[in-house]
Amino acid sequence: MTPRGPAILGSDLEPISFDDLPLGGEWTTRRRTISEAEIALFGALAGDFSPLTIDVSHAGARFAPPALLVAVAIGLGTMDMPVPSVAEWEWLNWKFPRPVKAGETIYARWTLTQKRPPVGGAPTAIVVWRVDVHTSDGALCAEGEVGASVRRKAQAARPRTAEATPAGPAPTPTSPSRRRRGRRPAASTAAAASPPPPVETSAMAVATAPSGSAEKARRRRRRRPRASSAPGRDGQPAAPAPPAEAAPPLPAPVAASASGSPRSAGRLSRVIKRLRRP
Repeated sequence: MTPRGPAILGSDLEPISFDDLPLGGEWTTRRRTISEAEIALFGALAGDFSPLTIDVSHAGARFAPPALLVAVAIGLGTMDMPVPSVAEWEWLNWKFPRPVKAGETIYARWTLTQKRPPVGGAPTAIVVWRVDVHTSDGALCAEGEVGASVRRKAQAARPRTAEATPAGPAPTPTSPSRRRRGRRPAASTAAAASPPPPVETSAMAVATAPSGSAEKARRRRRRRPRASSAPGRDGQPAAPAPPAEAAPPLPAPVAASASGSPRSAGRLSRVIKRLRRP
């Protein structure tokens, strides 16, 4: 009798991940006899009506189709070996050196020959089994390889995360407003902070000031609002300065003397100063 592996209980039929499959493990399945009825049913299911399958007179018996031997070998493996958590079957590569007739008994031997390393953090990896199918007298009737993509453990499939940095006091972020304050030019700060000088509205001051100074004051009052276009606080444009109040109309010049205009009075005073000089 062919030696068999350890008995597999119902609890052992749970799907096994790629990491738990033992590389080099070998399992020998139970035996099964191929009958004429199974060959006929498989031929009808697959649509195989070749003379090798349906003609009894050929060599005195029906031959089992090669696909039937592969299906029986895989079925025996699901009962007597660890069930892998297969995501998808990759390939089947088989040879059939000897035909199997109806009435012969076969068994399979499975060997886990390859466990290919997973690519990066892929959730599956490829494994390869070597499968040999023998008759009851030990003759090799079929051999091949079965490749499958098997799921990995959940924790192993996850990609490696970056190592956690040691806990420490969080760095105090530099306020962007402070940076901008350091970059502001001093002239724009002074211009934005200092209010415009008050406008003299005294009638006496306007009357006593010469006409040239009055014109300069007007020009200055017109030019000052341009400084408000400089960037204000926090790098934002400063609010436009309120329009300067229109200067009241100049009153009629006060007569310096009853006999002449302010210009003539000024000339007279200069002449008197010259005469008083030693």
